[in-house]
Amino acid sequence: MRVVSIHPSRDPVACGEGPVYIGSAQGDDIVPAAAGAEPHHVMLAADARGLLLAVKPGCQRVYVNARAVREQALLHYGDTVTLGANKFLVTADSAPPDRPPAEARGGQPGRVGLRIVSGTASGQVLPVAGTLRLGAGTRYFGELAYGYKVTQSDAGLGFESDSASARVNGWRCQAAKLSPGDQIVLGEHRLIVEAPALQYAARVAALPPPPPVEPLTGAQPDDTPHTEIWWLIGAAVVLAAAIALSLYFRW
Repeated sequence: MRVVSIHPSRDPVACGEGPVYIGSAQGDDIVPAAAGAEPHHVMLAADARGLLLAVKPGCQRVYVNARAVREQALLHYGDTVTLGANKFLVTADSAPPDRPPAEARGGQPGRVGLRIVSGTASGQVLPVAGTLRLGAGTRYFGELAYGYKVTQSDAGLGFESDSASARVNGWRCQAAKLSPGDQIVLGEHRLIVEAPALQYAARVAALPPPPPVEPLTGAQPDDTPHTEIWWLIGAAVVLAAAIALSLYFRW
């Protein structure tokens, strides 16, 4: 995780997985230069759920991508956080791999889509289906000045841009390799890569290999005495005889 101060502009701060505290106290990891921050105002940390933002109780609200957050919110790399007169960009530790995508050749198994998470179309999923074109001259976000392309091929998911204005996980780039959960920002539009099949395959590939199984060399003789079954048979015979005698004498 990396925190970039957009306003006022300052050098980026590498934070690892956190937790990192942003506020006006001397012990905070990042002390904003502009007004509006309180001591230990915001905490950022990466955990099993993703990237978590927590606002200290009693502090004024924080805005994530212009949406108010009073207590907690899950972030994506590339989100902007506004705290008073301060504005930060939360990015991944490093830029995405720079790889121009190959043209679609049938694609990898599983559906891939881009979920819109901003604006009036928020929640809509745009299917990639080989190649998805966005921006100038296309059906989606045609008001933008530049064109963009997301491609699913045998080599994976790729992103291409006609300009360096696009961001992937907070980093400006013109070509990048995409992974599930990545955020693409095109002007005011934000999109999240959704590819459940690829995400599941990546998790399976990350599992440790199973322990080796020793081959069987043949059945080994069992020398243990098998007396338990004969005790059961004997007990059943005695019980049956007792029942028979009881019925005989009653008759």
